[in-house]
Amino acid sequence: MLVSHRKKFIVTKGKKTAGTSVESFFERYCVPEGTWEEKHYREQHVSDSGIIGYRGLNAKSSTWRNHMSAKEIRDQIGREIWDDYYKFTVIRNPFDKMVSLFYWLEKKKQNGYSLSRRGRWLITRLTGIGNPFDRVSGSDDIEKFRSWIRFGGRVNDQGTYLIDQKECLDYYIRFEDLNGGIQEVCRHLSIDFDPEDLPRFKTGVRKDARSIREYYDSETEALVRSMFSWELDHFGYEMPD
Repeated sequence: MLVSHRKKFIVTKGKKTAGTSVESFFERYCVPEGTWEEKHYREQHVSDSGIIGYRGLNAKSSTWRNHMSAKEIRDQIGREIWDDYYKFTVIRNPFDKMVSLFYWLEKKKQNGYSLSRRGRWLITRLTGIGNPFDRVSGSDDIEKFRSWIRFGGRVNDQGTYLIDQKECLDYYIRFEDLNGGIQEVCRHLSIDFDPEDLPRFKTGVRKDARSIREYYDSETEALVRSMFSWELDHFGYEMPD
């Protein structure tokens, strides 16, 4: 999450939406001019110029942190600033987003669970109760993905754009048109935008060339449609061709 007092904007961050890249681009306006450095992980920063939420492994221990809900930000920054500043986030087609999240979780697993995490994984595999990703089975990625969805795999970050089930932001950058959306935000904020200035983090996790549609069968498509019914209806997303 970001708050810029210099440019009067607030950024909320969902999951698997290129949020870190977008944050990194805009966070230069949340620190004293001329002091910004591009970093993937960040300590919490608070100054007269703005706020950058902590990005790292222990985010929950920070007052300002990654993936804070809009309500948390509003309550901590105060209603006057919240109402006055321009608020935006990045959204993504839910069908694509779920595939992206699956591969991110798979990469975390391949990179090695901690000893305690491996213990929880083993208990889950033996009991069939617990984290949906630890219960995944199948002979290939598509079978594993569908298994994960059926076991309850999901991402719920509606809190980044809804407060009490009501919209609370001014603009949505679509992941599918990232440069166009950022350019529109920059136009509103009187910021120059060069696509070459946009950092690229967490790319290349999914190298499978199959279409998003191929990952779903009728059951898993229905589950995701139910899970993201508000987003599909409100933003007009559909199953990609």
